[in-house]
Amino acid sequence: MLTERRENILGLIIGEYILGASPVASETIAHKSRLGVSPATIRNEMAALEEDGYITRRHISGGGVPSDKGYRYYVESLIREEEVPLAERQMISHLFFLVERELEEWNRLAAALLARMLSSVAIVTFPKAPQTRFKHLEMVALQEFLALLILILRETRLKQQLIAFDEMISQDELTVISNKLNALFNGLTGSEILARSPQLSTREEQVRQAVVQMMEREDTQRYGELCIEGVRHMLSQPEFSSSEKMLGLMDLLERGRLASSILPDMVAEDGVQVIIGAENKEDAMRECSVVLARYGIPGEASGALGVVGPTRMPYERAISRVRYMGMLMSDLLAQLYRGRKAGQEHSQIG
Repeated sequence: MLTERRENILGLIIGEYILGASPVASETIAHKSRLGVSPATIRNEMAALEEDGYITRRHISGGGVPSDKGYRYYVESLIREEEVPLAERQMISHLFFLVERELEEWNRLAAALLARMLSSVAIVTFPKAPQTRFKHLEMVALQEFLALLILILRETRLKQQLIAFDEMISQDELTVISNKLNALFNGLTGSEILARSPQLSTREEQVRQAVVQMMEREDTQRYGELCIEGVRHMLSQPEFSSSEKMLGLMDLLERGRLASSILPDMVAEDGVQVIIGAENKEDAMRECSVVLARYGIPGEASGALGVVGPTRMPYERAISRVRYMGMLMSDLLAQLYRGRKAGQEHSQIG
């Protein structure tokens, strides 16, 4: 633990650096603090902070720049998470009220709002169940031997792939197969579909195997599909004025690797998770911090949302907004689930 004075100095250095992106001099700290000590004393304390790895300085009389260790101490010990103002919460709720009650629309809006509020890259993953469940299957004839298989999984968007048959097949035959498999497999997981032993023709069995493979691929994904907003905010930050750093981030985007680079193997079940600088897996992300939260319904479906920015990000503001958006998305998802379950129970009674 740092002394109270060093904590105050570290907090002031980080606060000033977040605002200005320039090394913070001892004179600035002396002027803006109420420590009641001289700039020389502050320089000595800054030297101690530098020696312990909390800040870096280009030369002994120069200003201080927070290190990853300094930011970590700040996040865990110094910040006081600010509350999202009532007017901002009301604005967010109103915007969600205006969009369609669809997960995809909610994800896009959540990402757009986080990006705008925090001037950062925002990410929201589609909620994903621990195991996917079959909902509906359709097949569309494309050529004499080729069809498009469209699989809808519960609580996720549709998946599709081509399926080739050894013999000619008509649209009517494809519809008969789809109807039969829909009746047999509704609500089942991939392993439950494989465990069933219905009487199936060769073509029906081929479609069943294709469906199971699609579901297995979905189950191996740690997260659902990713919605990204605000890349321009990241690239406009002074930290990324270097073409090399900017190209590294663009490369992650173009190769579709941003999700695997940002998201850890498992987002914490509760609270907000902060990944700072070198704690990131990719070299291109070493100058970035990530603030993440999980949202959803435990045991049924969950996703992740958060923001990516330079390590010089306003952590109090980012943590509070990400936490609030995660709670809001969890509530919306719970409402959607309750509505769907009520609809299913009503149809069964009818």
